[in-house]
Amino acid sequence: MLFYSRGLFGLLDQDHGLGVANAGLVYFNGRLLAMSEDDIPYQVRVTSSGDLKTVGSTLISPENGEKSTDVEIPLKEPTMMHDFAITKNFVVIPDQQVVFKLQEMITGGSPVIYDKDKISRFGVMQSDEIVVIGSCMTPPDSIFNQCDESLKSVLSEIRLNLLTGESKRRPIMDITKDGHINLEAGMVNRNLLGRKTRFAYLAIAEPWPKVSGFAKVDLETGEVKKFLYGGHKYGGEPFFLPRDNNNNQEDEGYVMGFVHDENSGTSELLIVHATNFEVEASVKLPSRVPYGFHGTFVTSEDLRHQAY
Repeated sequence: MLFYSRGLFGLLDQDHGLGVANAGLVYFNGRLLAMSEDDIPYQVRVTSSGDLKTVGSTLISPENGEKSTDVEIPLKEPTMMHDFAITKNFVVIPDQQVVFKLQEMITGGSPVIYDKDKISRFGVMQSDEIVVIGSCMTPPDSIFNQCDESLKSVLSEIRLNLLTGESKRRPIMDITKDGHINLEAGMVNRNLLGRKTRFAYLAIAEPWPKVSGFAKVDLETGEVKKFLYGGHKYGGEPFFLPRDNNNNQEDEGYVMGFVHDENSGTSELLIVHATNFEVEASVKLPSRVPYGFHGTFVTSEDLRHQAY
């Protein structure tokens, strides 16, 4: 309603988007794109001084290449689709039990709630068996609300057989062996995006909603390797950066993350070798980076070749 009001009074040009693009970033086709679930992407430029400048919405500004035709997805109610997945041959769209309820917000509640009566679905283009790796959280709405120590986020494998309609779910880690670890906000080597991967890197969401470290999970064996920040240091989503684009070893690279010491009030960018978990570097930051949201890594060469 606030955005519509701004448009009504001429404070916002609704023809160029309505959202705030504050959920994540991706560098694609020479463009740094800021994104959110409720709007189209916006192209931003990193200036020589390190500031950000908005170029415009990427679906309106001229682009190299052509945009594909929109595919309508019929839903009974608006679903909180924070992300979707791709494989080599398929696109996987989740229709989960977390939905938008405007009437809840009007009465003082959250606009996003858990609908226990809804059955989760996955929409997959083409027919085959699809394997989805994700964190299954209990209670399901904990990400939007305060929760006690009963929260559990289990890294799980979900197999979808589109020929039979059967679905199976299993935990990847053996909690009887390693104990339970709340893992969230995972990523893989981006050079292998859309293909089979062995390792995933996830935030250790303990004590929730803070992140006390990160974990490297072997998706084949279930083995977990943890790196804890220690003391009263907490961070956000970890980011895996491959050493280069041509290496054959999947976990050859670095895990990076912003870490804040709540005792001293200082912050740093921590860079850890992904194979041996040794700290490669710690870069002191002049100000704090808030917890939460997603990020990306852009090289200096990418910045020099940004599209206008």
